[in-house]
Amino acid sequence: MILGAKEIYRLIKENKLVVHPLFDDTIRENGVDLRIGGEYAVYTHSGIVVNPCKLNDSEMRRLFRTVSEDEIPIPPKSFVLLTTYEYVKLPDDVVGLVNLRSTLARLGLIIPPTIIDAGFEGNVTIEVVNVSSNTIVLKKFMRFLHVVLARTEGAVPYEGKYKGQTGVRPPKGLKEEC
Repeated sequence: MILGAKEIYRLIKENKLVVHPLFDDTIRENGVDLRIGGEYAVYTHSGIVVNPCKLNDSEMRRLFRTVSEDEIPIPPKSFVLLTTYEYVKLPDDVVGLVNLRSTLARLGLIIPPTIIDAGFEGNVTIEVVNVSSNTIVLKKFMRFLHVVLARTEGAVPYEGKYKGQTGVRPPKGLKEEC
């Protein structure tokens, strides 16, 4: 079941769902809109071979440079890792289905299918890809994500490496998993 605005307000009032800070335009008809945070990450190298199965967390982090700027230029055919300004905490029985706001998608930006797991808390890091032939400039604090909240049954609360993250977070290495 997708949660509407009245249920989202109820969960926030009961402190079961946290979106901090909460702005007047955060809660929408069927979800929440989140803003771009104060930093983003870009690859430090170009044209190299990246094999996540051969990299641990610190080696993976070295592939990215974190930038703190008010404007985020996304060149054609490239991507950035953005973080949300808001810190979110989902209840153990609610997941977030993350979508890019359609206005930005109409410019040529896309994000991969993304789910915020039940029980997750932290700033959300999201990959934004520019598939257009133009550089698109985003701004800190602009609404960029729409998260549809849905109830889930039998979920195991998220306890992964990204729980509690603040700011933008490069990917983890997969060396231990491969």
